[in-house]
Amino acid sequence: MDKKKTGKKAFMSMRKRIVTGVVIMVIGTSTTVLASQNTGYVNKVFGGITNNFIKDTHDQVVIESGIKMKIEESLSGGKSSLIIVSFEKEDGSRFPKGAAIANLEVDVKKGASYMVEQQLTKDRKQIIGIFDIDTFSNLEGKSVTIKAKSIVNMDTDEIIANGPFKNRFTANDRSNKIDIDLALKLHKEEVVLKTIHVSAIGIEMEGERIDGQESYLPEMTPVVKIMTTDNQTIELRQDSTSTTDIGFKWKYSIDADGKRMFLDTSTIKEIMINDQIISINEVSK
Repeated sequence: MDKKKTGKKAFMSMRKRIVTGVVIMVIGTSTTVLASQNTGYVNKVFGGITNNFIKDTHDQVVIESGIKMKIEESLSGGKSSLIIVSFEKEDGSRFPKGAAIANLEVDVKKGASYMVEQQLTKDRKQIIGIFDIDTFSNLEGKSVTIKAKSIVNMDTDEIIANGPFKNRFTANDRSNKIDIDLALKLHKEEVVLKTIHVSAIGIEMEGERIDGQESYLPEMTPVVKIMTTDNQTIELRQDSTSTTDIGFKWKYSIDADGKRMFLDTSTIKEIMINDQIISINEVSK
C-alpha cells in the first residue's frame, strides 16, 4: 500500500494505483485501541473486528443495465478517506465466479492518489469495491464521485453489464484536528508539522518542508506511537506520504506486523512523534 514517491517531484496531479482481487488490508491485533465489533460493510470487508467510530452510511442507489450501484460507507479523516461501494444485480441473482468491475475509479476535484481493491462476496451476489484515498485538500463538505465502465467476467472476457456507472456523495471529516508547530530534522531534511488529524483510519500529520526542497516529498520516516488510557503504547508504521495543498502529509495506520489498524480515538491520550509527546487532552478537538 506504499504510495510514497520520495526523490521525485511532488506533482499536484497524483497518480492512481489499482489492485484487483481479494482485499489485502487486514485488521490489526486486538488491543484496547481496537474497539468492539460493529455491523456494516467495514466490518464485513475487514474481517469482524472494527471499532465504535462514527462512519457515514449512504442511501444513494443508481441503477444501470440491471445493476444496482450503491455507496455503502465512508470514513474521512483530514485528507485521507476509506470508501466502500457495492454492485449487485437488480433481480438478486448471482454473478459468475470471475465477475469484476472494469475501470473502477474515484473522481475528486483538485486530485487524489488512491488504491482501489475489489472482492466478490462468498454468495456471489455482490461485488465490493474499497477505495483507500489520499486527497490534495480536505474533503469536508465536498462531492466525491465513484464511477465504473462495466462489469465483466475475467475468466471469459464477457461483458456482464455495460455502464457507465456513476454515483456521488458528500464527504464529512470525522477526525480530531490538532494544531501543532513541531520541527523535525534528519540529515539534510528539515520539516515543520502544522496539523495532526486523529481518526479511525489512522494518524495523519501534515506540514511543509523548510529546507529549500519544497518540490519534493521528504524521505525521513518519524517514529509514531500512541499511548492509550489503559497505559498501552502502540507503534504505528507509515502507510503513505503524499502531496497536499500546504505541502505534504504522512499517514500512519499500519502495525508492526504490517497489518492495518482501525483506531478508537476515545482511548488515545497521547501521541509521540520521535521524542515529542502531544497530549490529546490538552488540545482542542
